[in-house]
Amino acid sequence: MHRSFPFTRRRAVKAFGCPLVAAVALHLAPAQAGYEFDASFLEIGGGQSSAAVKQQVSAMSEGQLPGIYRVDVLVNQHAVDQRDVRFVRATGTADRSATGLFPCLDADFLRAQGVAETALQNRSDADPTCVAFDQGLAGVVYDYDFNRQLLSIDIPQAYLGSIAFEVRRRQWSTGENVAFTNYSFSGSTTESDSGRRQNQFGSLRSGINAGAWRLRNFSTWQKGTGDTGRWESMETYAQRDMGNMMAIATLGDATTEGDLFDAIPYRGVGIASDLDMLPDQSREFAPVVRGIANGRSRVIIRQRGYVIHEQWVPSGPFALTDLYPTASNGDIEVTVEGPDGQRQVYTQSFSSVPYMLREGQQSYSLFAGQYRPAQSAFAQETPAFLQASLRRGLSGSTTLFGASLLSDQYNAGLLGFAHDFAGFGAISVDVTHARSDAMGHEKTSASGQSFRFRYSKSLAATDTNFSLIGYRYSTGSYYSFNEALNSRNAGQTLDTYRRGHMKSNFTANVSQQLGGYGGVYANVSKTAYWDRGHADTSIQLGYSVSAGSVSYSLGLGLNKGADSNDRSLSLSVSMPLGSPRNQRVTASMNQSARGAASRTATLSGNAFDDDTLAYSAGVAQQVNGAQRQTGGTFAAQYDAPSAIVRGAYNESTGNRQLDLGVEGSVVAYGSNLMFSQPLGETNVIVATPGAADVAITNKRGVRTNANGYTVVPSALPYRKNRVSLDTQSMSADIDIAEPVQEVTPNRGAFVLADFDTRRGKRILFRISDTQGEAAPFAARAELFAIDGRSLGNTLVADKGRVFLTGVPPEARLMISVDGQPWCSRDLKLNDDGPAEGGITQINLQCERAAGGSGAKDS
Repeated sequence: MHRSFPFTRRRAVKAFGCPLVAAVALHLAPAQAGYEFDASFLEIGGGQSSAAVKQQVSAMSEGQLPGIYRVDVLVNQHAVDQRDVRFVRATGTADRSATGLFPCLDADFLRAQGVAETALQNRSDADPTCVAFDQGLAGVVYDYDFNRQLLSIDIPQAYLGSIAFEVRRRQWSTGENVAFTNYSFSGSTTESDSGRRQNQFGSLRSGINAGAWRLRNFSTWQKGTGDTGRWESMETYAQRDMGNMMAIATLGDATTEGDLFDAIPYRGVGIASDLDMLPDQSREFAPVVRGIANGRSRVIIRQRGYVIHEQWVPSGPFALTDLYPTASNGDIEVTVEGPDGQRQVYTQSFSSVPYMLREGQQSYSLFAGQYRPAQSAFAQETPAFLQASLRRGLSGSTTLFGASLLSDQYNAGLLGFAHDFAGFGAISVDVTHARSDAMGHEKTSASGQSFRFRYSKSLAATDTNFSLIGYRYSTGSYYSFNEALNSRNAGQTLDTYRRGHMKSNFTANVSQQLGGYGGVYANVSKTAYWDRGHADTSIQLGYSVSAGSVSYSLGLGLNKGADSNDRSLSLSVSMPLGSPRNQRVTASMNQSARGAASRTATLSGNAFDDDTLAYSAGVAQQVNGAQRQTGGTFAAQYDAPSAIVRGAYNESTGNRQLDLGVEGSVVAYGSNLMFSQPLGETNVIVATPGAADVAITNKRGVRTNANGYTVVPSALPYRKNRVSLDTQSMSADIDIAEPVQEVTPNRGAFVLADFDTRRGKRILFRISDTQGEAAPFAARAELFAIDGRSLGNTLVADKGRVFLTGVPPEARLMISVDGQPWCSRDLKLNDDGPAEGGITQINLQCERAAGGSGAKDS
């Protein structure tokens, strides 16, 4: 990538990159003392060797030229930023960098890297934007690698402290005022000998951002064969971050946190710490739902009675990783509906890994409101409640936590601790005591306890990961808040209601890498119930390995409960076809202990230059007892800039099925209406005004619309997010000064990345005066708009050549030597479109300034 000369401004106008100038800049830069360069060698073909050339060559012999460079910044070997840094000539510190330059950084930058305030106090730097950090801070050293544009700064630990919260907070952006809706609709039609069935599901996540406030609504729609369709609003709330309290405040219909007590849907107000505001806090994980589908199946995920996700999966093992749970833990009900109508239903428990708080840190939550039941059938009681929790990090890698829930006829208290045992892993243990009144039809009281243990550990030596092992035991008279309320509305006696009440639950997720021999995983869940002889058990085992470019996977599933007992085995082999379009052939086999079996062979791949179209086609055979069905399937997904569209068609003996789905978003920002791919919680609006169809690097299918706007989804809140434009996708008459920006959004924000976009020609000028004398080598060429604004500058190459980009139809070009005008010319270009190859060549004569310099040296 070409870099302009250091004292030029990084604007839309750039230097042509004369090979001779590049050679001088790169090879003479590290010249040692005692070496000189004769500027007369630059007299090419009778050209001039101006005083400016001599001055610059002399400067090069002392190191690189001062100026502004875009560099990657490393602090103590950690990458922290990419930014434009002004470099000045080093005074007395040239031995620390072969370039002889010193980076100008202000005190705010140093504070943001953790330099303690006491180390920055009482300084008397002449330029506050250029702190002489190498003076007065013993041991601070820097190195500037010009060829790699890498600035490394090493700061002794003695000068480092915790980065002040206010320093980080000033970097956050509340984003733009927008209105949006994020939609997802899917439907299927199945025709068989038994009739025709239809299912439709849709969800809308809509909202308005106004300043720091976010208004959100999450609604779902379901319709089955013979149904009229039903909309259900799950959550509607207003929310904003309370940066000074490191917390998020919520008002409306929402859900409490589900890490200590079970998640409770409520209508009221809540405030809870947002640990993502901490720079080094690990993130909570979303659950991964695994299973084995015997034929193309529909997977339905429910949480607290709501359908939160639906997805069709092919035959064989599946893993759903893109869930959007409404609480950070709890039970997920998984329904796998096969092509023959048979259903597997099992429950998967999940919760956050027991995270530790550093010494002195704390997190808290407080919720007050009315209970808002998930099931309308149980909506008879909506008591008020108050819930509070507190965590505190102590010394010795220990965290204490507690919580309390108070309501009419229900009270609960929780106390626990978490501890990091270093090489033995981290554990958390807690106990909850709850008293429930007016239970059951007889309105009796119950009091019990629930004990919980969780463990997490990664063994680096053996590459074993115990991502979560948990066990919970509840006495027969322990009930959660939701269970206590449901008992009052169920119309049953307490003894009847107790049957099927959870007694214990065990979960374990373990993975083991075997080096070049692949890896294995085991997901185990077992739930036992009071007064019921059968426990629900789910075991998913898997092994995968690659031999060259061929991948093999083996899966074993066991689902056992009161109404089901099934075992299944799956085997798949996948290999590439050597095509550049990611084409692969996959063969799989699934066998159930009940006698059902499926065999499939599939061809999959991508199409279009940016792989936005993914497709698969295959044949399948289904065997169920004496019945044998053979058929084929075709599926495709297109990641368009405005939406993601998918479809699948499956046909077998006596059965036909069509699946269609679309998901995307509509965002209103100012006078711009953007149709984009599905949004995340936090997003980036990209603006390239006047530049349409510009692609975003590493974002498949995301391109700017006709007005030059688009949305990049799923940014990380309170973290720097880099947005990079694909310059290869721009038309020849578009130039962008800097195609990379970094933004740091608040949670839920739509932050703007506004790129300085210019429409104009790329022109290689050959400039001379009216007497035919070429513009002096290394003279300054600057372009001005008709209103006098500078559009950028560069240097004149040999024979008066100047390369400019983003040249508008009307402008003024000025050539100067040693700060004195040499010549100038008004430009009026024909609008004849971009030239072949994108570069227009123009011979230009300009009018010499009175007394202008630039005569040949004697």
